Amino acid sequence: MFKKIIIVGGGIAGLTLANFLKKNNFNNFRIYESFEKKLTRPTGIQLTPNAVRILDFLDSRFFLNNNFHKINYLSINSLNSRYFNSKSEVRINLQNIVSDKMPYLTCDRNILIKFLEKNLSSKEIFYNKQVVQTIKDHNIIRVKFNDGSEDYCDLLVSADGMFSRSRLDSNIISKTNFYAYRGVLKNFYSKYSLENDVIRLWLNDNKHLVSYFINNQNDLSFTGISKSSEKTILASGETNYSIPFPVDQFRTLFSSKNKILREMLDTLHEVYRWPIFSLKKRVFYRDNQIFIGDSSHGTVPFQAQGAALAIEDSYVLYEQINKNITSNLGVFYFNKRNNRVRRIILRSHLNVFLFHLKNPFFVFLRGIVFKLIGKSFFAKKLMFGWIFNYNPRSSSYFF
Repeated sequence: MFKKIIIVGGGIAGLTLANFLKKNNFNNFRIYESFEKKLTRPTGIQLTPNAVRILDFLDSRFFLNNNFHKINYLSINSLNSRYFNSKSEVRINLQNIVSDKMPYLTCDRNILIKFLEKNLSSKEIFYNKQVVQTIKDHNIIRVKFNDGSEDYCDLLVSADGMFSRSRLDSNIISKTNFYAYRGVLKNFYSKYSLENDVIRLWLNDNKHLVSYFINNQNDLSFTGISKSSEKTILASGETNYSIPFPVDQFRTLFSSKNKILREMLDTLHEVYRWPIFSLKKRVFYRDNQIFIGDSSHGTVPFQAQGAALAIEDSYVLYEQINKNITSNLGVFYFNKRNNRVRRIILRSHLNVFLFHLKNPFFVFLRGIVFKLIGKSFFAKKLMFGWIFNYNPRSSSYFF
């Protein structure tokens, strides 16, 4: 059994791992987070059933909290469609591939972070502690911080995101030429649609937009993705993207004749933009250092699996630790995660292609395929089953 575990990063991945360790009486761990403890701007995230299942292991029926919002439908349409309920709309009923026990949820990221922080004490999680160096000395890793302090462990878990400082390798970060635009409309009520259990996906060449409600107070999250020829500077984890992007530019970029989307664009008053990066290769372990979440396999966010993969990584790693696997832990973890992560990344890149088609003929074919998925239970299971039904406690999860 490991004597001491240091987790670098107090985001979803690091906090999930810490909660499972603590719940199962492994108390000799510490989390070091580089930023101060504070709530960020409201940001919507999607928790698909594969993530909900694992969080349910942690706290049975946690999602009964009103701050988690249940999704029943996925609606896909063209950004240029005048009416949402048009012939071009594809409506996919998710209710027969998810269940009340393992629903598809959305929420404000702050709500999930608070849920994961509530059982951790100030002796277990430390803020404003930025890693500047890691030194391996036989089976011990010394971790040095920017304030001159240091700590040691025999297992280091890096959960500090795409720009991981504890990975000590920035050369594998790749620019994608995509930008994300995000925001939340507080207490949004549409004159044209009363549905609040649907994720709306709006497609156009070189851009798409996703919107969904994140709680029962009708707060609506939106994320726009666009491809740009603008040169992207390779940022660091400390780059400040808190300066609002000009709203009028965003409205122009995602302008639409659709009444619902136009109503949303006219209502918003704040939007933020930042470039999207990905890792050139997956990094799961290095000796007795393990990587989870975006620090391991950050990729383009076109399959809504970023949070889910982080939660899966954390649970699988916890399972191996709990089985007292100390020798070759990284190899066991790699064997458990590599194939699934690779498939999710491939699906994300496939969606990059599918979402941004230009040729009218291929757009027409895409519509036919999406409608087939919407009408066929088997096609839906083929499309989503292997993602949603993943269970790390089971070797079979395709359906």
